[in-house]
Amino acid sequence: MIRETVRAMPDLVQFSETAPRIAEWDHPLADPNLEDAAIVHKLAGLARVPGLGGLEAGYRKKFRHKSWQYMTACSDDVFVAFIVGTAGFAGNGFVYVVEPRTAAVASKFAITPLNRGTHLAASSASGQHRFEGSGLRIEIDNLDGGRRFHARAKTDGIALDLEFTSEPGDEHSAQCVPTPNGRWSYTHKFGALRVAGTISLGGRTIALTRERALGTVDFTKAYAQRHAVWKWIALAGRTRAGKVVGINLVDPTPEAAFSENAAWIDGKRHPLANVHLDVGQLDDPRSPWRLLADGLEIDMRAITHVEQKLDVPLVKHRLRHVVGAFSGSLVLAGERHELVDVVGIAEDNDTWW
Repeated sequence: MIRETVRAMPDLVQFSETAPRIAEWDHPLADPNLEDAAIVHKLAGLARVPGLGGLEAGYRKKFRHKSWQYMTACSDDVFVAFIVGTAGFAGNGFVYVVEPRTAAVASKFAITPLNRGTHLAASSASGQHRFEGSGLRIEIDNLDGGRRFHARAKTDGIALDLEFTSEPGDEHSAQCVPTPNGRWSYTHKFGALRVAGTISLGGRTIALTRERALGTVDFTKAYAQRHAVWKWIALAGRTRAGKVVGINLVDPTPEAAFSENAAWIDGKRHPLANVHLDVGQLDDPRSPWRLLADGLEIDMRAITHVEQKLDVPLVKHRLRHVVGAFSGSLVLAGERHELVDVVGIAEDNDTWW
């Protein structure tokens, strides 16, 4: 008997195609194979040369394709954020813990050359992301098709073991959009995860419970611009009336019929349009931020910040996360939601990679 193996169709770049599907979904994709898309780069011509196509593909996938998973968790007493990522030329891992009432910060940032000690799973729907280097270890297990995550991190003075879960009816956001210069980006985001577990900080243990702690996830794969600049907002908490709220905003927003800009109320996603993120003085991390969109007007008061910098041949990187308290209003479907000191992050990124 002859058995035929049927290959499952990938989610973004179909067999024999060179460009991904441009679309959006309410769930993370199992096989967002953006790395199989073709882009213009210095070695692109080798793809048409017999015997050299593999060299071109290896260079493109390893050095031009970027991927990361960034997550946050927040309760009344603590805000924590961590990442496992790769920029092709380097692996990136960090974890930081902020106590909003005192603005105390504990952090560890690490970058490894040529992705040493770094592994990114193909999607946020399954597999494990890992980073190990410079005394920092982070593991993120992607479970239940990207609706549950188990994260562990350990470094001097910080250890965390957290479970992130999504409610059955929650609407996640996943999309693939074009970006300038014939490139693309795929992202899966959700801003209303329930979080439970423990954070050990300087010998103390802080317990997080599903009833009080909320979190966010950002999984991204991108053929990014050589010079990438953006401002980004991610927060999860509760409105004045006690509803679960999450907000994700990016500026500038890629030109497409849809965007990642959204708010979640009790797990239901509401797209947001005409987003503008204004910073009083971009070079001053203490400066307030103002968030504007259709139906949204929020101000952020800076609590503290962390910063990562790298300046080596081929890579120049500056990432600043301002942890702040967000207050203002959000009007969705005629209903007004008030936010008072919801803690989240405002990101300022400027990278050559």
